[in-house]
Amino acid sequence: MSESESSEAQSFIDAWQAAWPEWRVARVFVPEQQRALAEHWFALLAALTEIAGLEPVPAAAKLAWWQEELHAWGKGARRHPLGQGLVRRALPWDALADALPALLNPADEAALQRLAAVLADIEQTLFAENTEGRARLYHDLRLILGQTPPKARGGTRPRRVLSALARARQQRGGQLSAWQTLRCSWQAAREGDSA
Repeated sequence: MSESESSEAQSFIDAWQAAWPEWRVARVFVPEQQRALAEHWFALLAALTEIAGLEPVPAAAKLAWWQEELHAWGKGARRHPLGQGLVRRALPWDALADALPALLNPADEAALQRLAAVLADIEQTLFAENTEGRARLYHDLRLILGQTPPKARGGTRPRRVLSALARARQQRGGQLSAWQTLRCSWQAAREGDSA
């Protein structure tokens, strides 16, 4: 990986962290060996889910580009810099590409459930956690799409922490203080320990 590729990937991670400044505090509740991977993954998810907020024509174009890119990842190739830390893993990139159209039609519950299932399977493999996370991913997708999600449990530790931040932000109507971030992140991290 070249220095240029690394800085390009970091620019996407920095943009995601700018949208989630609480992560700088919350990340201490994610195992150190998972932090960089979680940041790559969450930055990728942010890039993918922004499709849902676009006008129809640009959304369709961006969806097609990402589907082509993810199919290439399935073959070990990549153009997008966030792939540098993710492509080397044997993950169902083709299944993710095929499930992405759910972002253009959030009313299709079955498609959204399929997307959540693929994302949960990827997270389970990425973070080497044997934990079911489909309900949590479905919850988070509904939240991203501006819908009222049902309560959810489960998921990998990085997912639980980010999900708790999103839920707390929604309840408080904005960014969290450092103390609020610590509290909700600690509780989310412990959730899996007590299960």
